[in-house]
This record gives sequence, structure tokens and C-alpha cells, in this order.
Amino acid sequence: MPSKVKLPKPDKQPKIHVRTGDQVMVISGSNKGKVGTVIKVFVENQRALVEGAAAVYDTKHVKANPQAGVEGGRIQRLRPLHVSKLALVDPTTSKATRVKHERSDAGLVRVAKKSGHRFPVTSK
Repeated sequence: MPSKVKLPKPDKQPKIHVRTGDQVMVISGSNKGKVGTVIKVFVENQRALVEGAAAVYDTKHVKANPQAGVEGGRIQRLRPLHVSKLALVDPTTSKATRVKHERSDAGLVRVAKKSGHRFPVTSK
């Protein structure tokens, strides 16, 4: 019995409301309410690596291999979080916010729903 069923990939990449460098707040799970910074976004899996207080770590047990110069022990690795658990932090209110997208001359701009703060457009 297979442990995971691979679903077919979508034709186009799904849209994600977080980008690298964003301040985000975890809105569900054991780290609820903690704030961190997005390091990397995996668009196809809809997950993001977050560092700071909101970081979640996995422990991997590594066997020593003297020939390869690998020391044995336990290694802490960042675990990617699903983007549905993350909300952008509004700099004006320092609270989690939802965003809407507006068109401007610079392209699509993310705008906070309540305060109207415009998040700057970052180049990829």
C-alpha cells in the first residue's frame, strides 16, 4: 500500500500571497501567533520556509561516515509550512492581515485589506 498518492501537477502555477522576505504570522498550529521572515517559497507545493520565532524544525538522525567526512548525530532542519497557515504582517498595525491585489504601473501590488498599506513590488 503506497504511503502517498502523487497528484497530477496543475497546468499553471498557483498564486501565492507570500513572497521571499515578507514578515508573516502563523495563524494555526502549535506556533500560532508567532512572527517570522520567509526565506524561500516553494510555489508548486504551496509551502514556505520561515525563519525566526515562527520556525518549525525537523530532527534528522545522521549516521557517521568517516570516509565522506560526515559526523554522526542529530541535525535540526527547517520544515516548510503550508502557505494557508501564514498571513502577512501589516507594518502599520503589526497584526496579521489579508491582502488584495491591485494593478498599478509597476504591476500587481499587494494591498492590506483593513489599513490599505501597499506592500512594495519586489523583483524576482
